[in-house]
Amino acid sequence: MTEVISLRMPSETVAAIDQRAANSGLGRSKYLLRLVEQDLAHPAPKSRRRFASAHLIGRFHSSGSSNAAVRAAMKARFEKDR
Repeated sequence: MTEVISLRMPSETVAAIDQRAANSGLGRSKYLLRLVEQDLAHPAPKSRRRFASAHLIGRFHSSGSSNAAVRAAMKARFEKDR
């Protein structure tokens, strides 16, 4: 099953895409699809997102923990402080 994706971009960008697509012998959609498929063929870069909540900063040391690990650490700390 295919899905429709709509993008908004400046006319100049669309014109540049159309030119590149024409130079490649492709239509706009096929050209963009080829670019996306090429990008998806490579491994995804490692996420730089980190857990950061202002009210928890400095509460405990975390080295890239998952949300589940953070919740467990916070629960353990809460239980200890009771």
